[in-house]
Amino acid sequence: MGIKDFEPLVSAALPDIVALVPKEPAARLGRWEPKERRQRGTRVQAALDGIGDVLSERLLGALELAVDRLAVDIPHDLVSGLTRPDVTRFGMVGVVGEETATKRPVAIVEKLHPGATDLVVDLVEALRDKAAVPDATGDEAEIAARHGAAHFALAVIVSTAVLRSLGTAVGGETPAIIGVALGAAAVVLPTAPKPPGYAAAVLAKRRAEYRLPRSSSATAAVTDHQFWITEGSAPTSVDFSGNGLVAAVEDGVVVRTGVAAGHVRTSMHVLTGPPDEIVLTGWDEVVEISWTASAGGAHVHGDTPKHHHRWESPPWPGDYRVRVHVTGRDDGEDSYDVVMWQAPAAPEMVHKKTDRLGHRLRGEPEPPLVIPLDAEHRWIEKSSLSEAATITVVHGLTPDEVISTFGGDPAAPVSIRETAGRPSRRRLGYPEPLVAVLAVDDVVLTVEYNGFRGADHDTLTALSRNGKAASLYWNVNANFQLTVAERGDLLFAGHPGHEPGAPHTKDLDFDDFRHRNANGLTAIARFTGRGITADDLAAIHTADQAYVLDK
Repeated sequence: MGIKDFEPLVSAALPDIVALVPKEPAARLGRWEPKERRQRGTRVQAALDGIGDVLSERLLGALELAVDRLAVDIPHDLVSGLTRPDVTRFGMVGVVGEETATKRPVAIVEKLHPGATDLVVDLVEALRDKAAVPDATGDEAEIAARHGAAHFALAVIVSTAVLRSLGTAVGGETPAIIGVALGAAAVVLPTAPKPPGYAAAVLAKRRAEYRLPRSSSATAAVTDHQFWITEGSAPTSVDFSGNGLVAAVEDGVVVRTGVAAGHVRTSMHVLTGPPDEIVLTGWDEVVEISWTASAGGAHVHGDTPKHHHRWESPPWPGDYRVRVHVTGRDDGEDSYDVVMWQAPAAPEMVHKKTDRLGHRLRGEPEPPLVIPLDAEHRWIEKSSLSEAATITVVHGLTPDEVISTFGGDPAAPVSIRETAGRPSRRRLGYPEPLVAVLAVDDVVLTVEYNGFRGADHDTLTALSRNGKAASLYWNVNANFQLTVAERGDLLFAGHPGHEPGAPHTKDLDFDDFRHRNANGLTAIARFTGRGITADDLAAIHTADQAYVLDK
């Protein structure tokens, strides 16, 4: 006696139970992969939690009547080691947290019959070949459904035989049987071999659902100064001496980074054809090469996508063109943009080469080190104001006069920490508008965290009534405005890169999005004679004092 005697009983019952499993839940089981989460309870309980209540309830409803009538004997020696209580009926007031029709009885089974659910899992694993469906054909959903239905049906039969052999009322309850079966199937299915036709069906589905153009952001893992976009390989010895940035390998491309290890962010794009223009502004190096996809579906190594959607190249073989843009390699602050499209193989092209690392890799003399004109204001790019703020510098007024002109009450300071981001009492849906001030040298510096009053023409001209005033406003939506006034006259208001006439900006590059804010602050410092420094912002935060703008 033993499992060999149990096998024919299982095989005989299997077709009838398989026929009752609904296709959609069966397909979900057939492609089931456990999510990473803290395990609670036994293997079956943890798997049942991962499966979710909706799927559990659907399967219980579909199979409940059939399992009520199902009778499967099991050889005594297979269940002889299980604990059998002295009583066959008992009551429980409740099990905390177990409220669904399957979870509650499963929890009771675990308490009354420790080891029973583990035995179910072990037997399902041992009999897994009985649920194999090597002849499964059709699309991905059809094959996944047959695979999932067969293994779940196997688990139902085994769970029925084991639990009803225990001789307790709770062990014989259909919700307990189906709950244990579902948990056991969820444990076994991720390791069960898929039907032979499944891989081809998955590939056909990916290809049918792949749409162009597509873009996404990816996080690439960097190892030994490189990350790769491949179909599965992890190249180690790659020669970057040709263009200093990117090289083709057998199943993808490898990018040379400035950082030695860690992660870098990159934007990924797949187009229907070559981009309309070659974008050079804002990038240090731009290189274009060809590569041949052997199967397709290359992905970014180490990408940890949200919502389980990982970027991939077109999932079919062929020749592709890839253009890689990078900035920040010399400073170890890499940022990448990768554009890809299908195209015949062609020679590599270096569209731009300005970083020092690229010159070293190509064996070229490094360009002279140049201190940028906006260097002293680039600290803003890593500060708490990097995404949005309005900074104003005023010459000729006292701090109280500046606060009053902004529309605040100099006698009513509030805490920045406690007030910033708080909903406004007057502008529903918006945060409370605040201005913080700092008198330094012969100017007053102001920072607005939640508004742009300093960019208002009337406000700025009023601030300039005894001298000069200039403000810079930016936000996450790429809004950007420099405003300059002197002695009550507005001299300029707009984007210096788009509109002429901004004072002290002719030699500043406002088309370079990387340092636009630093350029703006440089223009303000030139005009007013004093800019804002990281120490100034730190002093404002230390003082923790701002003024609500009521006007």
